[in-house]
Amino acid sequence: MALGRYDGPLDERLTESRDFWRGVVDGDGSIGQYRRPNPSQSTFSQFRLVGSKRLLDSFAAFLKSNDINGLSVRPRKTIYTIGTTCAPAEKIVAMLYAEATVALARKAEIAEKMLGSR
Repeated sequence: MALGRYDGPLDERLTESRDFWRGVVDGDGSIGQYRRPNPSQSTFSQFRLVGSKRLLDSFAAFLKSNDINGLSVRPRKTIYTIGTTCAPAEKIVAMLYAEATVALARKAEIAEKMLGSR
């Protein structure tokens, strides 16, 4: 709480931590591989995170500091979202979940499948 997770500025010990962001994604994000509409085409990866503008702006800065550029925080009803598909989604998932010792089990399983299919 003192690091600003819910109020005030986020401490850089949080904003620079992949473990912190993986926890945020475990709670308020979605990752997955989905079939394309045409059955003859392969699947595609997707990453989405919802939250407050303050939180997602910090996540976008974290991504940028890790060479993942071009994502923007967008309003969606009363909340905000950031997301992407294909190679950028896989890069985010790899950065957050590869060799992680702690993660939500079902998301870790999805990440493993997603990254194993690259």
